[in-house]
Amino acid sequence: MKIACIGGGPAGLYLGILVKRVAPEHDVVVYERNRPADTFGFGVVFSDATLGHLAAADPETHVQITDRFSRWDAIEVHVGGAVLRSTGHGFCGIERKQLLQILQARAGALGVRVEYEHEVKALAELAGADVIVGCDGVASWVREALREELAPNVDVRPNKFVWLGSTVPYEAFTFLFKETPHGMFRVHAYRYHAEGSTFIVECTHETWRASGLAEADEDTTVAILERIFAAELGGHRLIKNRSIWRSFPTVRCGKWHAGNVVLVGDAAHTAHFSIGSGTKLAMEDSIALRDELLAMRSNRVGPEDVPAALAAYERRRRPEVEALQAAAQASLEWFEGTERYLKMSPVQFTYSLMTRSLRVSHASMVKRDPELAQGVVAELAAATHAPIAAPTQLPFATAQHRVRSRFIAAPLTAWSSSADDLFVALGAAAADGAGVVATPPLRSDTLESDDAAVAWRRIIDYVHSKDALIAARVIMPTPRALERLQFAGFDLVVLDPDGDERAIELLPSAIATARARLGGDWLAAVVDDRRTARAAVVGHAAQLVRAGADLLWVTSIPANALAGDGNARLPAAPLADRLRNELGVATCVEAEDAALSDLDAAIAAGRADLVVVTRMPVSR
Repeated sequence: MKIACIGGGPAGLYLGILVKRVAPEHDVVVYERNRPADTFGFGVVFSDATLGHLAAADPETHVQITDRFSRWDAIEVHVGGAVLRSTGHGFCGIERKQLLQILQARAGALGVRVEYEHEVKALAELAGADVIVGCDGVASWVREALREELAPNVDVRPNKFVWLGSTVPYEAFTFLFKETPHGMFRVHAYRYHAEGSTFIVECTHETWRASGLAEADEDTTVAILERIFAAELGGHRLIKNRSIWRSFPTVRCGKWHAGNVVLVGDAAHTAHFSIGSGTKLAMEDSIALRDELLAMRSNRVGPEDVPAALAAYERRRRPEVEALQAAAQASLEWFEGTERYLKMSPVQFTYSLMTRSLRVSHASMVKRDPELAQGVVAELAAATHAPIAAPTQLPFATAQHRVRSRFIAAPLTAWSSSADDLFVALGAAAADGAGVVATPPLRSDTLESDDAAVAWRRIIDYVHSKDALIAARVIMPTPRALERLQFAGFDLVVLDPDGDERAIELLPSAIATARARLGGDWLAAVVDDRRTARAAVVGHAAQLVRAGADLLWVTSIPANALAGDGNARLPAAPLADRLRNELGVATCVEAEDAALSDLDAAIAAGRADLVVVTRMPVSR
């Protein structure tokens, strides 16, 4: 089999190594347009889990890489004049140049042909290859050449960032949050050898322009940033290496292969640098692709079966890649809006940062860094004068009520005309410890009669007897329905547009009307997350708050993989987080299938004040 790799970065070289190591009869050629020493960037990060995959795939390369690692298990956060250190995070860093040298030497020793300064400009140039691997990076021309078949989507994000080096030998992965007259800068810094560290600077587009960086060349960028970070650098220097300001492009593709052409690494998918997984994903792609290509050899099939092997590679890798992209999406959104978290205490700010990907649960934080986990819980308990408990078991205080726990139990998703069914479902949730129990979405005509108010009063009295509150979730109520709800004694009224576009448009007016009729009673509105129209959703939510909503009930609509939220553990959490911390309004988030410890993390990190569950979790 003839395998042609377009791009001589880690993905292409590693694929060649893996194939030739076990099947030397195959012909693997890597085409690289640059010279061997033309390396851009500084350090590369690997997690402990990734190292295990590399060790299994090629122990010899793994040993050479790990021998040159800088290791750390702490993350240091500098914010608001405080410095916090979080422990229990296992990572390693290596200079990108060293990594490439190791892969280049290993590939050459195994018989991989690497043709440097050979730029392939069209797929037709490789017509004799059985497999063409597009490992040509984020700006992949291979992907663009097959746009119609691969259906790529490139989401260019608003923040600006620049990749620099520094002579500071950081002892921990370090985050610096530096406020200036022009706005706040974020720095992601980590050591990759004894005397050098990666130093990535990120800021909003507005800060970038106001600081004079929009017109800056590399030397001017270094000079400006050395002045801004003079205290943090302590006499050390910043180092340039093709250090151009960029906006991060999140790449997703409907397909990763077409015919005998397949994409790997950044050509197929990107993950924000804040979770440090670009090289990891590329090399793990190469492992999976090697396995599927060589499975053809063991099954004695020919080149005509290449498309099936490429499809198998994609089926194997896509779930893991999309899960990691969902985590990266949550992380990049956290860094895009870091300013909104500055009003948090340094402890909660750090906890929020550590759990920003939504893949780190509260139980994991307790195991990794018990001091930080206990510190944030202590602050939450002190704020409500409550004893220490798990975050979701702590009370929540509103202007109207004190809610005994952070759970809203919504056991019924559809209306039942049976008062007994409603009594049993809502009463059981109250008895199981819910802070609030919520009705299914109700139509106004089920509420407007006096008999309905009396029937609801029986349920409400029972719920109250169990020390729980009760919420009525109503589909755009009439004035009469609002009057009956208040008469019956509901503690919280939730206005729900039920996904209807016209009702969504009218919701701010409906909230204003309900506020006028209900006076100071607790009032909420349902907000559906639409990632592809997130700015419009936030603007709409701001109108709801101005109209009088005390609480925003945030839901997530079914996800589209290209929208980036298909694999999040708590998909509505990023929006709930943004609304809570940007608009200053309480939020609750639908839990979907999230584990209890993920819900604890959402509360502890300040992403939401309450969580909506269909059934109460089993006691701890």
